[in-house]
Amino acid sequence: MRWFPPHRPRRAAVPAAAPPPASPFALLLDREEIVLAELRGLRLVRGRRVLVTGACGTVGAALCRRVRRLGPAALCLVDKDVRGLDRLARELAGEPGDCRVTLAEADVRDADRVDAVVGDALPELLFHAAGRHRLAEVEDDPCRGVADNVIGTRHVVDSAVRHGTRRLVLVSSDRAAEPTSVLGATMRLGELLLRTATGGPTCFAAVRVGDVIGAPGAPLGPLAHPIAAGEVVTVAHPEAARHVMTVAEAAGLLIEAAALAEEAETFALDLGRPVPVLDLVQRYAAQLRSPVVTIRFSGLGPGEKLAEKAFADSEPRLRTAHPKIWGTRPAPPPAGLPPLLDALAAAAEAGDAAGVRLLLRRLLPEYRPARRPLPPCEVIREYR
Repeated sequence: MRWFPPHRPRRAAVPAAAPPPASPFALLLDREEIVLAELRGLRLVRGRRVLVTGACGTVGAALCRRVRRLGPAALCLVDKDVRGLDRLARELAGEPGDCRVTLAEADVRDADRVDAVVGDALPELLFHAAGRHRLAEVEDDPCRGVADNVIGTRHVVDSAVRHGTRRLVLVSSDRAAEPTSVLGATMRLGELLLRTATGGPTCFAAVRVGDVIGAPGAPLGPLAHPIAAGEVVTVAHPEAARHVMTVAEAAGLLIEAAALAEEAETFALDLGRPVPVLDLVQRYAAQLRSPVVTIRFSGLGPGEKLAEKAFADSEPRLRTAHPKIWGTRPAPPPAGLPPLLDALAAAAEAGDAAGVRLLLRRLLPEYRPARRPLPPCEVIREYR
């Protein structure tokens, strides 16, 4: 005799929960925002003294907000923009916790002032975000670019070592990989400066940041206003593509790098292939429901590439504890770096742009300036 279990009616299938709507940034970048600096960041920052140079910049301000929420014992905001420091301090005062926030007006080109600020704050963790990061601006004035990005970094590194800072993280750029611009060369030299300072108690790291979006009021940077206003949008080239990250990703990456650093490594976020700038413009216009976008192609400027890469082909990529962060250890700095840096500083102070460019090429054999003349006429297209 066979036994059959009693019949039980089938339960009605529960409909699957609808996926949450994609964020505006996910729609813009065609990927989800990468979450960074959670548990490792909390262990690194909580209860420690932190100093941020360039605190009023886009990345610097986002970093200060993130650090403040992680519960440091003290946070020192350093910038040459006094009003900006006051605004940022008022904003941070609304955050919970009893972190002591101090303000210090300082230009990183002033070695004595930098040393006094670091000596007063005695940071255990220092993020160096000050500098000039606009390619055209640095290409037009290489002397000022070197003064801010190389000599200023040298002052911060020297003061950090002198006052026993435990960890220092430099905000670099993806333009430092196989540099074709003065900006990229100055960023690459900043990375090399960290390498020359290793061997003591201070641990160093550099972070290559791509184009950053998500600043309050300008989610797509300078392109946001003309798109929203229905004006002509200027793009360098129809095939131009960039590594794009949000300000939250940039701030989180800096904190993660501080936790992962061992030997002056350079870190970058795995963002996949560079995003075509035309795609960004058209997606943002679609979010604003703009029926037509008129785009003007101006041509690549001096030092500008069609697309950047996070690492040079000659740089070995290293896995890290975070699946979306890669690192590389730079080669030893070239022989005779200190006297050449002194000569570079002297040329920059004298306003000798030709001398600065020549010394950059001597210091960095991989620096190959790209100079492309602008096209003789503008090309304008409409996209629907």
